[in-house]
Amino acid sequence: MTPTHLTRLARAACATTLCGVLFACASYSPKPLPGRVAWNRRSQLRVDARDIALPALAAQRIDLNAPLTLPAVAALAVLNDPALRVARDRAGVAGAQAFAAGLLPDPLFSASRAIPQGHSGNPTTTAYALGLALNLGQLVTRGAAVAAAQDRLRQVDLQILWQEWQTAAAAEADDVALVGLRQRDRLLREQRDAVLERLRRDRAEQAEGIEPRTTADADLVELQALERRLAVDARQRAARLAALDALLGLRPGTPLRLAEQPRFDPAAVRGAAATLDRLGAIRPDLMALRAGYASQEQRLRQAVLSQFPSIAVGISRARDTSDVNTVGFGITFNLPVLNGSRGAIAVQRATRRALYDDYALRLKQSRAEVERILADIGLLRRQQAALEDALPALRNAARAADAALREGDITLPQAQSQRRALLDQRLAVQRGVQQLAEQTVALQLLTGRGVFAQAARR
Repeated sequence: MTPTHLTRLARAACATTLCGVLFACASYSPKPLPGRVAWNRRSQLRVDARDIALPALAAQRIDLNAPLTLPAVAALAVLNDPALRVARDRAGVAGAQAFAAGLLPDPLFSASRAIPQGHSGNPTTTAYALGLALNLGQLVTRGAAVAAAQDRLRQVDLQILWQEWQTAAAAEADDVALVGLRQRDRLLREQRDAVLERLRRDRAEQAEGIEPRTTADADLVELQALERRLAVDARQRAARLAALDALLGLRPGTPLRLAEQPRFDPAAVRGAAATLDRLGAIRPDLMALRAGYASQEQRLRQAVLSQFPSIAVGISRARDTSDVNTVGFGITFNLPVLNGSRGAIAVQRATRRALYDDYALRLKQSRAEVERILADIGLLRRQQAALEDALPALRNAARAADAALREGDITLPQAQSQRRALLDQRLAVQRGVQQLAEQTVALQLLTGRGVFAQAARR
């Protein structure tokens, strides 16, 4: 093959390579930011829970026209939470990094041309040089880089799963609080209606001269106290509803119909207590730390491999101005005698140690949290039993006080004191039920029980 043919072949190769590179390049298109808030409508909420990674939630059949159960509220939050949508979008960054880590290094092509200038006694021709080189250093560390990126991707997936757990638990906590406030207000309104009835009766008797004015005034004071407690509850209810609406992407204040809470299940608490020694294999946050530690192990391995000489190989084709054609082969490599990646290795080892200690600390804290909640649930159950046992006696005492007041055997403040004691006891019983539900939700989150069961097998 003549030099002319080689030159034409080189030009054709260059043109073909350039076309291939241009066709392989990604295109760009702008994506403007939104100019206003886009709220979800209640009728637009996603209700198909089959794709949720939590089996108990995936089995939910959600009817927005019926009162929402506790698992249904948790499923709606996982499906519609805007913050979870952002987290899932960010997971694409880790996926792209894992993809990039698996790509082979691009070869380096070089070309030059030299045109003789002036006149000389010897015949001259246009000189050129073509070169193709490949850096083999990245191939040495490619396996470790790919493994590190894959472990990082698994860590991000587990972090999203843990965020789903937390979102479901937050929705359940808001649900428990809202239902508890509804039950509390039911007791307060019942008491308020009774006070209103007495106030009307006492004012009528006052007008007839049977009762003194102080009796109706005392009823009015009691009524105003109840109204203040209802007003405080209304503000708390609005705050909790706004928090739950935010999890669903709804405009703040959008009403939701919530079902009553399920009764406390002692067997569920015993099942949660049995997971204490397996938290590291159940909790997504702990599993994410383990995946991050595995990724760091690979980064340390990558740094160790980087201390070996980085080799690049290449071939060349050239012609000088005197029409002498050459074909060459070259090898270049760095000598790790001054740096040798020792700094990078030290950084990666220190990072691994920090991750090791972080995981050990989080594992210890997780077990301590579970044990604390188990102890608190046991204390709440004993207190709840004591409150319920005392309730019949207080109810009978309040009835007897009302009867004695009508007979004139006791004073009005004494009767009101008995009624307040009964109301406070009923509110304490209701509050105990709510606290047990709140602690059960927290316990299920920390042990992977209830709606979170088997989610770690994702």
